[in-house]
Amino acid sequence: MCGRLFVVAALAALACLVAPVPSASAHAGLESSDPAAGSSIATSPAAITLTFAEDPDPALSLVRVVDANGTTVPGVSAVEAVPGKPLSLQATLTQSLGQGVYTVNWRSVSASDGHVQNGAFAFGVGVTPAPGSTKAVDLLNTSPWMSALGALGHWLLYAGLALFVGAATTCLLVFAGRLPAGGARLLRVALLVSVVGFCAMVWAERALTGATSLLPLFQTRHGQLLLALGVAIVFCAAAVAAVDLWPARWSLAVLGATGALAVLVHVLGGHANAPSSLRLVNVAVQWVHMTGIGVWVGGLAWLLLGIRGMTKPVRAAAVDAFSRVATATLVVVLVTGVARGLVEVGSLGNLFTTRYGVTLLVKVGLVVVIVALGALNHFRWVPALKTQDGAARTFRLNSGGELAVAAAILAATALLSGLAPASSAVASPSMSGSQGVTVSGSDYATTVRAHLTVSPGAVGQNSYSVMIDGYDSGQPLPR
Repeated sequence: MCGRLFVVAALAALACLVAPVPSASAHAGLESSDPAAGSSIATSPAAITLTFAEDPDPALSLVRVVDANGTTVPGVSAVEAVPGKPLSLQATLTQSLGQGVYTVNWRSVSASDGHVQNGAFAFGVGVTPAPGSTKAVDLLNTSPWMSALGALGHWLLYAGLALFVGAATTCLLVFAGRLPAGGARLLRVALLVSVVGFCAMVWAERALTGATSLLPLFQTRHGQLLLALGVAIVFCAAAVAAVDLWPARWSLAVLGATGALAVLVHVLGGHANAPSSLRLVNVAVQWVHMTGIGVWVGGLAWLLLGIRGMTKPVRAAAVDAFSRVATATLVVVLVTGVARGLVEVGSLGNLFTTRYGVTLLVKVGLVVVIVALGALNHFRWVPALKTQDGAARTFRLNSGGELAVAAAILAATALLSGLAPASSAVASPSMSGSQGVTVSGSDYATTVRAHLTVSPGAVGQNSYSVMIDGYDSGQPLPR
């Protein structure tokens, strides 16, 4: 049976590999502007309109216009949504701009997942911007500490929710609806871990988006999804209390349902819910993938807790039952993981040229290790539990290694949730002929700012230079 399931998984993964992958747009990046980057217009514009690849959140997005000296131009309103154009933002100019070169500095916060990007471009009134005339202003609110806090929060949240889902499935399908000794304490720990993770995520998001307090953050679409996640965790807390007071099948089923609900709400605030013709499919696949991890990895933690003190026959039967559940779940996790990875990566080359791709490769390597450990348990130590006295200790040690690798996998997943997908990170904005364009972004791993200067910025041969801040001393890297 196990062999057939692995064959099914391999065939399904192959089908995903040969299937066409929908194209992805730049992750919350600027697609176009009016005035256009590098353009020269005869008279002062009445407004500045920016169009992005994803729905921007007007409440936290910014536009600042500076003159050729880098001085902020007065009379630029706060950004507003453009009626009927969800991808566009507009800032009205209440004062006319005189002849000269001006730089539009922008910061966008994705309404889909809260990711932040900023950039700048120059345009001229009555004159054409010269190469290198862009005056960039840093509008990001990033720091390595806040980025690390966000990643830690995601990791803790994943661990807590996995324990909720794993408790329900393992106790119902393996332990006949019984909560093992020490189970109530483990559920309280899982709840505490989830709450701490959620608070860390909210605090990091407030800092990264530049919100002055939690209220402006929670008034945005992504902030409302964070609030919904908090409500889902409250439901999980009520379910934990129910299991503690009335340990039974129904309370365990409620716990599993609330855990799966919290996973779904979290998925709605991530990459899978980005604008796409396959948005519902992406959300469903990601939800099944994350829930499956809970059944598999979270369930393994509960199995190790529950088999302590069991007699050899009872222990062997419990481990055998969980092995069947874990094998079927592993197939689901692998297939859905491949499907989501293909959408987020876009092409094989992106695996090696983007931070998202490299992190995904690390995660894939860890998955290979944990699958190997699981196969060793399934084919070697699970059968040995029925006949060998020392097999139980070896099984627990090997399973402990699985959990350690699983923790590293969840850490890689937390990092991926804060990185722009590789398929969108390599997409270039459709701003051909622009001059002096700078683009910056933030993620949960680090912050990098690249300043690109194009000369002359017209059709034909161009030269350009890139200055990268963050990884080196900030010296220009000629290209």
